[in-house]
Amino acid sequence: MTFQLVYYSQQDPQWKSDILGFGDPADTIGYVGCALTSVAMLLSGHGYVETPKTLNKKLQAVGGFASAGIRWGAVSQVVPQISVKSNISCNNVEAPLGLIDSSIAAGQPVIVMVDNSPAAGLQTHWVVLYAREGSDYLMLDPWPYQTDVKKKTYLMPRYSQGNPLQRSIMHVIIYECFTAGGGIAQPSGSSSSTSTPQTPPITAPVTSGKSTARVKADVTWGLNIRSTIDTSTMANVIVSVPAGTELTLMEDDGVSKIGAVNQWVRVRDAQGREGYAAAWYLEKGKIVAPAPVPAPTPGPVNEAPVPTSTTTPTHVPEVKGLTVIVKSAGAKIYKAASIKSEVLSKEKSGARLTVVEAVSSAEGKVGKAGKWLNVKGTNNKRGFVDGGLVKKG
Repeated sequence: MTFQLVYYSQQDPQWKSDILGFGDPADTIGYVGCALTSVAMLLSGHGYVETPKTLNKKLQAVGGFASAGIRWGAVSQVVPQISVKSNISCNNVEAPLGLIDSSIAAGQPVIVMVDNSPAAGLQTHWVVLYAREGSDYLMLDPWPYQTDVKKKTYLMPRYSQGNPLQRSIMHVIIYECFTAGGGIAQPSGSSSSTSTPQTPPITAPVTSGKSTARVKADVTWGLNIRSTIDTSTMANVIVSVPAGTELTLMEDDGVSKIGAVNQWVRVRDAQGREGYAAAWYLEKGKIVAPAPVPAPTPGPVNEAPVPTSTTTPTHVPEVKGLTVIVKSAGAKIYKAASIKSEVLSKEKSGARLTVVEAVSSAEGKVGKAGKWLNVKGTNNKRGFVDGGLVKKG
């Protein structure tokens, strides 16, 4: 669906005096609620209507704050269809403009941190970027109280502080909305106002014609479906399903991952809830719509540890002849598709890595930050490398 421009001000009298998160009495939404308000605009624009007031309460209920600071990943507990894809600090380096542009082009606006004052020191402020125009971005800024989304507001005149665009952005938060894909609405004097959020979409039911996977019978503890692949926390667990549950695969190459150690696959259950499941706990299912499954076990479960083997199963063959070259910054190869997993090797600039996944899935990841490639390093160990750190060989 198309992202609609929805504007909220943190200074709105309806919520500006509310205490933000678990902060002190002086930490009000009107004073320090720019990040919360930016997230509320993002969610509402995707069709999941939340005001700063309602979102503040819902995040409080799930422990979504550290004092008055928002926990970005906790947003998935409020809206499971939206999860953090990238969380990048660029205070001392150039901002990843290519990554921001790619996200916007995919219908996914980006939340960024800027310096809101020319005074000495960093005065942090968060805004939503939704379009690129030349050497500037159009933004939804939660600070001024104006509700006309047909009016263009540019980043650089207000927040560049004399710096070029790539040094005017200090932090980048990219959320991925599973139901997005229709682009982003643009300001237009002839269009009707979109300041009122649209009705939230109804989660689509499981449809026929897609491949399915079944939770293995020996997964007696149940399988967690997560909004992200981070297993260090239970906060990203959307639902836990019992052994034998049929799940619809939401990726074109999902079948090739089934049973593979350290692979994750996006799935949907019979109730329409989407997220990532550990592929090594799944077996191949049918190519028809799954039958109704037993009700999920309540609450998240403690998953069994990730298997220690790093050998790719025989049904995921190594692709001969497809190689990538490490860019100038160098690259790390991780045991799993997460920077929190074990580092298998540190590859220098120019190193050639052999891709060990299907060409159809690999080619779209090369050069794309945040996309994980399954590769074999120069030490012959197989693992995962961030696609943005390599180029085609």
